[in-house]
Amino acid sequence: MTWTRTLCDLGLPPPFQFEVVDTRVYRRSQFTPPRLSLVEVKRNLSILWRIRRALASGRFSVMHLNCGLTLSGAPRNLASAAIARRAKVPYVAHLHGTFDVPSGSHPSAMFYRRSWRAIFDGAAHILALGKPSYRSILELGDFAHKTTPLLPNFVNCRSIPEHVPPSDGRKSLRVIFTGALIEEKGVHTIVEVANRVTSAQFQLVGGSPDESSHSRLLRHIRKLGLQDRVQVLGPFENREVVRMLAENDVFLFPSKLKYEAFPISVAEAMAAGLPVVASPAGAIPEMIDVPEGGFLPPPDDVAAYAEILKRLHDEPSSRQRMGRHNRQKALQEYDYNVVIQHLCDIWSAASDHRTP
Repeated sequence: MTWTRTLCDLGLPPPFQFEVVDTRVYRRSQFTPPRLSLVEVKRNLSILWRIRRALASGRFSVMHLNCGLTLSGAPRNLASAAIARRAKVPYVAHLHGTFDVPSGSHPSAMFYRRSWRAIFDGAAHILALGKPSYRSILELGDFAHKTTPLLPNFVNCRSIPEHVPPSDGRKSLRVIFTGALIEEKGVHTIVEVANRVTSAQFQLVGGSPDESSHSRLLRHIRKLGLQDRVQVLGPFENREVVRMLAENDVFLFPSKLKYEAFPISVAEAMAAGLPVVASPAGAIPEMIDVPEGGFLPPPDDVAAYAEILKRLHDEPSSRQRMGRHNRQKALQEYDYNVVIQHLCDIWSAASDHRTP
């Protein structure tokens, strides 16, 4: 995952050191969900064995538990927490995604609630990705005293080139989206917006889950005759994506994804110095200051998105002011060095409560 890869690439400040137990699911596509199978069971047992062996060595002061939030991931999270408690190693539960507590008396919903209540009970600290997750954590118990409501997903801001306003006097507005090219991320909404904003060029940068969804997106673009103004590009390596961000004027992200959390793509656009026009999903309202850094219309309000882009087209000084605000906020709050220091402070506090 991007979070762990960035951590491995950039490392920790001294005296902190870390080792990683790889829990990634290796599959053909990032869009293919893991399925319960004998192979998956064996893989999870292998992960738990490696965690047990590592913690039994006595070399670790704290365990950082990166928690997937699917129902199928709950047993492994619960077992990992139990292993840490047995080894008397405090753990920090980090919820990657939007944590949503299912209601009802269905056995799976009851198991999910009980599992997470047990995980939170035993955790030295809990890290959430915004207010929606924080509210769900509090539904399960009085965990406010040991929960950070928003620990941002970090980005290496200083490696992201900053947007430079065009000097060629061009009249068109350049609008970019980066992320998965799926309907839930709002790419079809963007096509409808493009149909209304003739003064803008649009780039959709990312990968599609399958050929049919990719073809459906291209058909939508062709049906409206927008091939000359809407480009579908990628997927690319991250260094190429952030370079493309800097070459555009506005970042557009009308996500309607139910479990949108803290989108790294939005943080990268902020670090690049772009104004952001996005839906108020997940932690995005905590990321974007309105109107200083952008706007947050509803995900399906095509007319609102179109009007905002027309306004930004006509007000280049406003775009530049918003972009400067977003870059400064990203540097102060989302840069790797800032977030990792906060995380190190949390690890230090957690290790102080280690059971002798």
